[in-house]
Amino acid sequence: MPAAMPVVITIARQLGSGGSYIGRRVAQRLGYAYIDRQILQQAARELGVEEEVIEHRDERLQSFWEKLIMVFALGPPDGTYTPPPQTIVTDAELIETERRLILELTERGPCVVLGHGAFHLLRGRARLLNIFFHAPLEFRVEQVTRVYNAPAEDEAIRMIERSDRRRRRYIRTFTGLEWFDVRNYHLAIDTGEIEFAAAEDLIVSLAKRLLPEKARPWAEEPA
Repeated sequence: MPAAMPVVITIARQLGSGGSYIGRRVAQRLGYAYIDRQILQQAARELGVEEEVIEHRDERLQSFWEKLIMVFALGPPDGTYTPPPQTIVTDAELIETERRLILELTERGPCVVLGHGAFHLLRGRARLLNIFFHAPLEFRVEQVTRVYNAPAEDEAIRMIERSDRRRRRYIRTFTGLEWFDVRNYHLAIDTGEIEFAAAEDLIVSLAKRLLPEKARPWAEEPA
């Protein structure tokens, strides 16, 4: 792979596994851009909608009923005047816009990209380090309850199951791959067993090894 290609760390993660937190910490330590929320923000601007309109659709596909409601939101073909409906954004439009933005943002230099199937999208376009974060259910329930203020354990479990189902469908539909398949990643980390700080150290160390030798900020010891 050409040395000129930027180093990109992609983060795929289960809800409650700490992947987004660790990814942000890794980006800070390496001085890399952290690409997450700005994808949604810029996509909303380009599509002409409020960020809140598409926020709940990030990394997921609309259900049949959501699509049906969207059709009715356009209003009847005839009848009395009604105010113009809000801009309708399809799954295909949203995902295509987000993918183009990811490609544009990652061309600017080293970065950490959260989700969006970046492990597949950026194949052959960067010096990739693809990471998958997972953890046992009980660990994830504790994290979701604390971070997202889930009112009860059963609600946290429902949030986790819904997130897993949606992300798996999203990846399968637009990459043809299985989200859980470890062959998609260079490293899978169980944060229920490996502390966040240790995972962070490991990823930083591996990312530095992807730099061309002349660009590494440390002196290599002779073998």
